[in-house]
Amino acid sequence: MTPGSQSQRRPLRRLAAMTLIAGAALAATAGARAETVKFAFPTNINLSNAPLLMASGMGYFKDAGLDVEVMFFQGSSVMMPQLTQKHITFGWMSPESLFSAAQPGRTRLPVKLFYNGIFLSPYEIVVKDDSPVKQAADFAGRKIGVGGMTWANIPITKAILHDAGLTLGKDYELLPVGIGAGAFRALEDGSIAGLNLFDTFHAQLENSGTKLRRIPVADKYRKLFSNGWLAHEDTLREQPELVVKFAQAAAKGVVACQANVQACVENFWKLYPNTKPSQGAEEQKLADAVRIVQLRLATMIPPEGPAQMGHYTRESLENYVKVLHGGGMLSTADIPLDALYTNDFVARINDFDAQAVAAAAKAK
Repeated sequence: MTPGSQSQRRPLRRLAAMTLIAGAALAATAGARAETVKFAFPTNINLSNAPLLMASGMGYFKDAGLDVEVMFFQGSSVMMPQLTQKHITFGWMSPESLFSAAQPGRTRLPVKLFYNGIFLSPYEIVVKDDSPVKQAADFAGRKIGVGGMTWANIPITKAILHDAGLTLGKDYELLPVGIGAGAFRALEDGSIAGLNLFDTFHAQLENSGTKLRRIPVADKYRKLFSNGWLAHEDTLREQPELVVKFAQAAAKGVVACQANVQACVENFWKLYPNTKPSQGAEEQKLADAVRIVQLRLATMIPPEGPAQMGHYTRESLENYVKVLHGGGMLSTADIPLDALYTNDFVARINDFDAQAVAAAAKAK
């Protein structure tokens, strides 16, 4: 052995050790597979979904170790069975079918609300600006277009018109017209007197040049919360970390979207290129889309800031049940609300640096 042979071997031994450590780390990384999450929206994909999907564009789902699959259904009542049977992990929906199943004599669904995503109702009834309809009572003898008869807004719409002295089937009709071009044509050609979709859909129609008026509704309807996250009770009990990781990533996406709405729109179009309008100048298309997304954000982030996102109040649920009862969907307003929602996850979901999230989004 030469005097230098031992010293030459030491670096080789260190290199071999480092190689083993690196190999072990790679193996561990390969073994740590992302958790699969399926979450669903109750309508076809549209720009109002952009804030939540910003979580994909910013990498928040990936950072949380989640492999997310997005699904779409035609109405919350159609989507609910998929949640109760655990075919989807989380549902972004309003609570009507949950409340309906909690009525006396029915079987309560094993599902709970756990994060309030939209704290103001996005539902509106609009008419063309030159329409003779000025208030809800003026729909007597007329038809109102709705996305579908399984949509969550139907009981609320019936309640609004009931307050105006009108009864469905006797005094007015609801006509399913879907969303997009078909719905807009129905309003344009007079097939329907009013359109009862979301604020963001109506904004799309206005972007195309149609002048609309919103039919005034009482505050008790405007202040109803809407879509939020629901999960199976087993998921909430057995996988609380998954619940927090997923909802926090989605909440970060909303904050990031508010900080950079243009990037939020561009991310959405990248995910769903077929949703980008084919006609018009790029600058105008982007401006129109930004306006639509800003409408949704105004119902998602309270004026007090992101830290106040997600909370359900007992009063808000009681008001919702009263409205559904008044609309004829519920036989009673005496519903066991405590079994239908939880705020237990909200503090942990909101436990992130919103300023840092906003700064990262602005830098995109």
